[in-house]
Amino acid sequence: MNEKSYSKIYIVAVLLATWIVSFALFIDANIGIKYFSLLMFIPGGLAVLFNWIQYKDKNKIYECFKNKMNMKAMLFGILYPIVFLIVCGLLAEVMGVGHLTNAKIPVIRDIIVILISVILTLPAALGEEYGWRGYLLPKLTQEHGKTKATIIVGIVWALFHAPVVFLLGQATGMSNPLLLCVFQAIAAFTYSFPSSYCFYLSKNIVPVLFIHSVWNSINVMLLGDIYVNRKGIIEGNLIGINGEGILGAIMGVILIFFFIRKFERSEQ
Repeated sequence: MNEKSYSKIYIVAVLLATWIVSFALFIDANIGIKYFSLLMFIPGGLAVLFNWIQYKDKNKIYECFKNKMNMKAMLFGILYPIVFLIVCGLLAEVMGVGHLTNAKIPVIRDIIVILISVILTLPAALGEEYGWRGYLLPKLTQEHGKTKATIIVGIVWALFHAPVVFLLGQATGMSNPLLLCVFQAIAAFTYSFPSSYCFYLSKNIVPVLFIHSVWNSINVMLLGDIYVNRKGIIEGNLIGINGEGILGAIMGVILIFFFIRKFERSEQ
């Protein structure tokens, strides 16, 4: 079996497994809400299995950790989601679709809580990123180049989230679960571009773990949690102002062109 076949079978396996498990979990909504985060480990778990089946070499499993990290990759992984989400929050305020909850601004204690949250969510980030950027992206990049590989991974990432986002929206009383599902998928697709860029900077997935984990922690704290329908420091319609909602999707689409130029220049 050639490289292309493994990539295609991996994509089908991940999506099929995720969709089946998602609907199985939400046969009982309470169980789904409690255990949906387990889905995040499916991409990485299957990637380990595919690496072993394909190469029969345990060293191949650790390959995405072996390249030397650089400061640019780490700083981008940490700062990009922070800046992106702060700009989302500011735009929500300026546009009048969001407002500070009791004018609460993070203080030292809150910052410590965020740092702990980032650390605690790294395992879940690894569960996804080992599959998306550790296994799938490098293979697709060899076949298609950086831009097309990122587009494919972005589509898969969006489809991976779609059922659980819709089911969670229904279970937690979101106003329009289908609309939430659509815009979360668009936002996830667009976030594939900075995530790929972060990976390409060092070919090591550790910085990408941080771009994922920092995003999850800051987005929930600042703009709310779309997965459990909980507001953040900036209040407003979650579907509208969240980094994984309409505002985040629009900003992400605009920034896609910046990253495509970066990819094209690096391949010239």
